[in-house]
Amino acid sequence: MTCTVRTFSGNGPYFPPSVGNYQASRLRDVIFHIRLAMADGDDFIGLFHGDVCVGIFSDEAEPEADGEGDWTLGSPSYVLRRPWDEAPHTFKSLAAKLAEAA
Repeated sequence: MTCTVRTFSGNGPYFPPSVGNYQASRLRDVIFHIRLAMADGDDFIGLFHGDVCVGIFSDEAEPEADGEGDWTLGSPSYVLRRPWDEAPHTFKSLAAKLAEAA
């Protein structure tokens, strides 16, 4: 089983997006690359088996008020999205974004 872990991070309006494309042949490698991408704070992390996207982790962190009138972005909060859990168009658009970025 060879899988591909693809990552995407927007980096704001002033810098180009960061993308990653990692091959993994063992479950240990898949978990390593996903955890590494989560530690880096990537916006989207996709797991592809061949050309088919089987899951996407998306960072759903919400800004929090700090009590002094400013907003801070909390630690990343990832949600696993699967093809059967999402509206088909939404999942396909996220998968296409990851596929074209890599």
